[in-house]
Amino acid sequence: MLRPSSTSGLLTTRPASLDDQQTVLRLIDDADRWYTTVSVDEALRLLAGAPAMLLLAGGGPCGVIIADWVNDGVTWVRVMALSGGLPTARALDALLSSFHAVLRARGVARVYAACHEPADAWLTLALRRVGYAHDTDVIVYEKTRMSVPTHGNPAVRVRAATIGDVPAIMAVDTQCFSAEWRKDDVQIVTALREAHRFLVVEDETGVIGYAFTTAHNDRRLIHLVRIAVLPDRQRQGIGARLLYEVVAHAAATGAETITLNTQAYNQHARRLYEWFGFRRTGDRQIILRYDL
Repeated sequence: MLRPSSTSGLLTTRPASLDDQQTVLRLIDDADRWYTTVSVDEALRLLAGAPAMLLLAGGGPCGVIIADWVNDGVTWVRVMALSGGLPTARALDALLSSFHAVLRARGVARVYAACHEPADAWLTLALRRVGYAHDTDVIVYEKTRMSVPTHGNPAVRVRAATIGDVPAIMAVDTQCFSAEWRKDDVQIVTALREAHRFLVVEDETGVIGYAFTTAHNDRRLIHLVRIAVLPDRQRQGIGARLLYEVVAHAAATGAETITLNTQAYNQHARRLYEWFGFRRTGDRQIILRYDL
Protein backbone atom coordinates (compact mmCIF):
# COMPACT_ATOMS: atom_id res chain seq x y z
CA MET A 1 0.00 0.00 0.00
CA LEU A 2 1.13 3.56 -0.66
CA ARG A 3 1.44 5.52 2.57
CA PRO A 4 3.38 8.74 3.17
CA SER A 5 5.96 8.56 5.92
CA SER A 6 4.29 11.39 7.81
CA THR A 7 1.06 13.32 7.64
CA SER A 8 2.83 16.43 8.94
CA GLY A 9 5.88 16.48 6.62
CA LEU A 10 6.53 18.64 3.57
CA LEU A 11 4.15 18.14 0.67
CA THR A 12 5.54 18.49 -2.85
CA THR A 13 4.20 17.85 -6.33
CA ARG A 14 5.44 16.78 -9.73
CA PRO A 15 3.82 16.17 -13.12
CA ALA A 16 2.49 12.66 -13.75
CA SER A 17 3.14 10.80 -17.01
CA LEU A 18 2.71 7.40 -18.62
CA ASP A 19 5.66 6.18 -16.55
CA ASP A 20 3.47 6.64 -13.44
CA GLN A 21 0.68 4.26 -14.48
CA GLN A 22 1.35 1.71 -11.72
CA THR A 23 1.69 4.46 -9.11
CA VAL A 24 -1.63 5.97 -10.18
CA LEU A 25 -3.32 2.57 -10.09
CA ARG A 26 -2.09 1.96 -6.55
CA LEU A 27 -3.17 5.42 -5.46
CA ILE A 28 -6.68 4.83 -6.77
CA ASP A 29 -6.79 1.39 -5.09
CA ASP A 30 -5.54 2.74 -1.73
CA ALA A 31 -7.40 6.06 -1.75
CA ASP A 32 -9.03 7.34 1.42
CA ARG A 33 -10.95 9.81 -0.73
CA TRP A 34 -11.41 9.35 -4.44
CA TYR A 35 -13.31 10.84 -7.36
CA THR A 36 -13.49 9.81 -10.99
CA THR A 37 -15.71 10.42 -14.00
CA VAL A 38 -13.82 8.07 -16.33
CA SER A 39 -12.83 4.42 -16.32
CA VAL A 40 -9.42 3.36 -15.04
CA ASP A 41 -8.30 2.61 -18.62
CA GLU A 42 -9.37 6.09 -19.73
CA ALA A 43 -7.56 7.64 -16.77
CA LEU A 44 -4.34 5.87 -17.72
CA ARG A 45 -4.69 6.98 -21.35
CA LEU A 46 -4.93 10.58 -20.17
CA LEU A 47 -1.46 10.23 -18.64
CA ALA A 48 -0.13 10.28 -22.22
CA GLY A 49 -0.27 14.08 -22.20
CA ALA A 50 -3.30 15.54 -20.46
CA PRO A 51 -2.51 17.71 -17.40
CA ALA A 52 -1.82 15.50 -14.36
CA MET A 53 -0.02 15.95 -11.04
CA LEU A 54 1.20 13.67 -8.27
CA LEU A 55 1.23 14.77 -4.62
CA LEU A 56 4.19 13.56 -2.58
CA ALA A 57 4.74 13.37 1.19
CA GLY A 58 8.16 12.36 2.47
CA GLY A 59 9.07 11.53 -1.11
CA GLY A 60 6.26 9.01 -1.48
CA PRO A 61 3.11 9.43 -3.60
CA CYS A 62 -0.05 10.22 -1.63
CA GLY A 63 -2.31 11.88 -4.19
CA VAL A 64 -3.05 12.39 -7.86
CA ILE A 65 -5.18 14.68 -9.99
CA ILE A 66 -5.77 14.08 -13.71
CA ALA A 67 -7.51 16.45 -16.12
CA ASP A 68 -9.08 15.76 -19.47
CA TRP A 69 -7.46 16.87 -22.71
CA VAL A 70 -7.55 20.64 -23.09
CA ASN A 71 -10.15 21.77 -25.63
CA ASP A 72 -10.70 25.44 -26.57
CA GLY A 73 -9.08 26.67 -23.35
CA VAL A 74 -11.25 24.43 -21.16
CA THR A 75 -10.67 21.19 -19.28
CA TRP A 76 -12.36 18.99 -16.67
CA VAL A 77 -11.05 17.27 -13.56
CA ARG A 78 -11.43 13.56 -14.33
CA VAL A 79 -9.60 11.82 -11.46
CA MET A 80 -8.72 12.80 -7.89
CA ALA A 81 -7.35 10.37 -5.31
CA LEU A 82 -5.87 11.10 -1.88
CA SER A 83 -4.35 8.52 0.47
CA GLY A 84 -2.32 8.33 3.66
CA GLY A 85 -4.74 10.07 6.00
CA LEU A 86 -3.73 13.59 4.98
CA PRO A 87 -6.26 16.32 5.83
CA THR A 88 -8.23 17.05 2.67
CA ALA A 89 -7.73 20.81 2.86
CA ARG A 90 -3.97 20.54 3.27
CA ALA A 91 -3.60 17.97 0.50
CA LEU A 92 -5.73 19.93 -1.98
CA ASP A 93 -4.03 23.23 -1.20
CA ALA A 94 -0.70 21.68 -2.18
CA LEU A 95 -2.01 19.71 -5.16
CA LEU A 96 -4.27 22.33 -6.71
CA SER A 97 -1.79 25.21 -6.57
CA SER A 98 0.62 23.27 -8.79
CA PHE A 99 -2.16 21.83 -10.92
CA HIS A 100 -3.65 25.26 -11.63
CA ALA A 101 -0.20 26.60 -12.55
CA VAL A 102 0.21 23.79 -15.11
CA LEU A 103 -3.24 24.50 -16.54
CA ARG A 104 -2.44 28.21 -16.95
CA ALA A 105 0.78 27.28 -18.76
CA ARG A 106 -1.30 25.08 -21.11
CA GLY A 107 -3.56 28.03 -21.95
CA VAL A 108 -6.53 26.83 -19.90
CA ALA A 109 -8.98 29.59 -18.98
CA ARG A 110 -11.56 27.51 -17.07
CA VAL A 111 -11.51 24.15 -15.33
CA TYR A 112 -14.67 22.25 -14.41
CA ALA A 113 -15.58 19.40 -12.09
CA ALA A 114 -18.80 17.36 -12.12
CA CYS A 115 -19.56 16.19 -8.58
CA HIS A 116 -22.21 13.53 -7.93
CA GLU A 117 -24.29 14.04 -4.82
CA PRO A 118 -23.97 12.68 -2.19
CA ALA A 119 -20.96 10.51 -3.12
CA ASP A 120 -18.69 13.45 -4.00
CA ALA A 121 -19.86 15.82 -1.27
CA TRP A 122 -16.37 15.84 0.25
CA LEU A 123 -14.90 17.16 -3.01
CA THR A 124 -17.71 19.66 -3.59
CA LEU A 125 -17.01 21.24 -0.21
CA ALA A 126 -13.24 21.17 -0.70
CA LEU A 127 -13.35 22.75 -4.15
CA ARG A 128 -15.79 25.44 -3.07
CA ARG A 129 -13.38 26.34 -0.25
CA VAL A 130 -10.59 27.09 -2.74
CA GLY A 131 -12.77 29.17 -5.05
CA TYR A 132 -14.61 26.79 -7.37
CA ALA A 133 -18.08 28.23 -8.02
CA HIS A 134 -21.37 26.56 -8.85
CA ASP A 135 -21.96 26.72 -12.61
CA THR A 136 -25.05 24.55 -13.19
CA ASP A 137 -26.57 21.18 -12.34
CA VAL A 138 -26.75 18.20 -14.67
CA ILE A 139 -29.96 16.28 -14.10
CA VAL A 140 -30.75 12.68 -14.96
CA TYR A 141 -33.79 11.45 -16.88
CA GLU A 142 -34.99 7.91 -17.57
CA LYS A 143 -37.64 6.29 -19.76
CA THR A 144 -39.06 2.84 -19.06
CA ARG A 145 -42.07 2.80 -21.41
CA MET A 146 -41.00 2.70 -25.05
CA SER A 147 -44.03 4.45 -26.55
CA VAL A 148 -43.37 7.71 -28.44
CA PRO A 149 -45.58 10.73 -29.18
CA THR A 150 -44.20 11.27 -32.71
CA HIS A 151 -41.84 9.85 -35.30
CA GLY A 152 -40.44 13.30 -35.94
CA ASN A 153 -39.63 14.93 -39.25
CA PRO A 154 -40.13 12.36 -42.08
CA ALA A 155 -38.34 14.49 -44.69
CA VAL A 156 -34.84 14.02 -43.26
CA ARG A 157 -32.68 10.92 -43.52
CA VAL A 158 -31.21 9.13 -40.49
CA ARG A 159 -28.34 6.69 -41.01
CA ALA A 160 -25.36 5.17 -39.22
CA ALA A 161 -22.42 7.56 -38.96
CA THR A 162 -19.11 6.82 -40.66
CA ILE A 163 -15.58 8.09 -40.11
CA GLY A 164 -16.09 10.43 -43.06
CA ASP A 165 -18.81 12.23 -41.11
CA VAL A 166 -16.44 13.37 -38.35
CA PRO A 167 -15.82 16.92 -39.71
CA ALA A 168 -19.56 17.52 -40.13
CA ILE A 169 -20.28 16.11 -36.66
CA MET A 170 -17.62 18.37 -35.19
CA ALA A 171 -19.21 21.35 -36.95
CA VAL A 172 -22.60 20.51 -35.43
CA ASP A 173 -21.01 20.10 -31.99
CA THR A 174 -19.22 23.46 -32.19
CA GLN A 175 -22.44 25.30 -33.06
CA CYS A 176 -24.60 23.52 -30.50
CA PHE A 177 -22.48 23.58 -27.35
CA SER A 178 -20.34 26.00 -25.37
CA ALA A 179 -16.68 25.05 -25.02
CA GLU A 180 -16.97 23.07 -21.79
CA TRP A 181 -19.52 20.67 -23.31
CA ARG A 182 -17.98 20.16 -26.76
CA LYS A 183 -16.53 16.88 -27.94
CA ASP A 184 -13.12 16.92 -29.60
CA ASP A 185 -12.23 14.82 -32.62
CA VAL A 186 -10.64 12.08 -30.50
CA GLN A 187 -13.83 11.71 -28.45
CA ILE A 188 -15.99 11.62 -31.57
CA VAL A 189 -13.81 9.02 -33.30
CA THR A 190 -13.70 6.92 -30.12
CA ALA A 191 -17.49 7.11 -29.86
CA LEU A 192 -17.85 6.05 -33.49
CA ARG A 193 -15.81 2.93 -32.73
CA GLU A 194 -17.23 2.08 -29.32
CA ALA A 195 -20.78 3.43 -29.11
CA HIS A 196 -23.74 1.08 -29.12
CA ARG A 197 -25.25 3.16 -31.93
CA PHE A 198 -24.06 6.37 -33.61
CA LEU A 199 -26.50 8.15 -35.94
CA VAL A 200 -26.40 11.22 -38.14
CA VAL A 201 -29.41 13.02 -39.59
CA GLU A 202 -29.05 14.78 -42.92
CA ASP A 203 -30.93 16.61 -45.64
CA GLU A 204 -29.91 17.93 -49.05
CA THR A 205 -27.38 20.27 -47.39
CA GLY A 206 -25.56 17.48 -45.53
CA VAL A 207 -25.34 16.42 -41.89
CA ILE A 208 -27.50 18.61 -39.65
CA GLY A 209 -27.45 16.62 -36.41
CA TYR A 210 -26.30 13.49 -34.65
CA ALA A 211 -26.89 11.22 -31.66
CA PHE A 212 -25.10 8.32 -30.05
CA THR A 213 -25.81 5.82 -27.29
CA THR A 214 -23.97 3.36 -25.08
CA ALA A 215 -25.35 0.02 -23.84
CA HIS A 216 -25.11 -1.40 -20.32
CA ASN A 217 -26.39 -4.35 -18.23
CA ASP A 218 -26.49 -6.73 -21.19
CA ARG A 219 -28.13 -3.98 -23.27
CA ARG A 220 -31.09 -3.76 -20.93
CA LEU A 221 -30.09 -0.14 -20.27
CA ILE A 222 -29.34 2.30 -23.10
CA HIS A 223 -27.75 5.63 -22.27
CA LEU A 224 -28.23 8.51 -24.70
CA VAL A 225 -24.85 10.22 -24.47
CA ARG A 226 -25.46 12.97 -27.01
CA ILE A 227 -28.15 14.39 -29.25
CA ALA A 228 -27.62 17.61 -31.21
CA VAL A 229 -29.20 19.47 -34.14
CA LEU A 230 -27.84 22.60 -35.80
CA PRO A 231 -29.36 25.70 -34.15
CA ASP A 232 -30.92 27.00 -37.38
CA ARG A 233 -32.61 23.62 -37.97
CA GLN A 234 -34.11 23.22 -34.51
CA ARG A 235 -37.88 23.27 -33.87
CA GLN A 236 -38.46 21.40 -37.13
CA GLY A 237 -39.00 17.93 -35.67
CA ILE A 238 -35.41 16.85 -36.38
CA GLY A 239 -34.41 16.31 -32.77
CA ALA A 240 -37.67 14.42 -32.30
CA ARG A 241 -36.77 12.24 -35.29
CA LEU A 242 -33.40 11.36 -33.77
CA LEU A 243 -34.98 10.67 -30.40
CA TYR A 244 -37.62 8.46 -32.01
CA GLU A 245 -34.89 6.45 -33.76
CA VAL A 246 -33.06 5.97 -30.45
CA VAL A 247 -36.19 4.82 -28.61
CA ALA A 248 -37.38 2.58 -31.47
CA HIS A 249 -34.02 0.82 -31.69
CA ALA A 250 -33.82 0.41 -27.92
CA ALA A 251 -37.29 -1.16 -27.88
CA ALA A 252 -36.48 -3.44 -30.83
CA THR A 253 -33.36 -4.77 -29.10
CA GLY A 254 -35.12 -5.47 -25.79
CA ALA A 255 -33.90 -2.55 -23.70
CA GLU A 256 -35.89 -1.89 -20.54
CA THR A 257 -34.63 1.60 -19.70
CA ILE A 258 -33.17 4.59 -21.53
CA THR A 259 -31.30 7.24 -19.56
CA LEU A 260 -29.84 10.62 -20.42
CA ASN A 261 -28.32 13.64 -18.71
CA THR A 262 -28.90 17.31 -19.51
CA GLN A 263 -28.08 20.69 -18.05
CA ALA A 264 -30.74 22.13 -15.77
CA TYR A 265 -30.85 25.34 -17.83
CA ASN A 266 -31.53 23.53 -21.13
CA GLN A 267 -35.30 24.02 -21.06
CA HIS A 268 -35.79 23.33 -24.79
CA ALA A 269 -34.19 19.89 -24.54
CA ARG A 270 -35.96 19.11 -21.28
CA ARG A 271 -39.36 19.81 -22.84
CA LEU A 272 -38.55 17.42 -25.69
CA TYR A 273 -37.43 14.65 -23.32
CA GLU A 274 -40.45 15.04 -21.07
CA TRP A 275 -42.79 14.99 -24.08
CA PHE A 276 -41.19 11.67 -25.03
CA GLY A 277 -41.93 10.24 -21.60
CA PHE A 278 -38.58 10.71 -19.89
CA ARG A 279 -38.89 11.44 -16.16
CA ARG A 280 -36.39 12.89 -13.71
CA THR A 281 -34.77 10.32 -11.45
CA GLY A 282 -33.76 12.81 -8.75
CA ASP A 283 -30.05 12.14 -9.36
CA ARG A 284 -27.88 15.10 -10.24
CA GLN A 285 -24.34 16.31 -10.72
CA ILE A 286 -23.19 19.67 -9.37
CA ILE A 287 -20.98 21.38 -11.96
CA LEU A 288 -18.27 23.55 -10.42
CA ARG A 289 -16.10 26.02 -12.35
CA TYR A 290 -12.77 27.65 -11.56
CA ASP A 291 -11.63 30.63 -13.63
CA LEU A 292 -7.86 30.65 -13.97
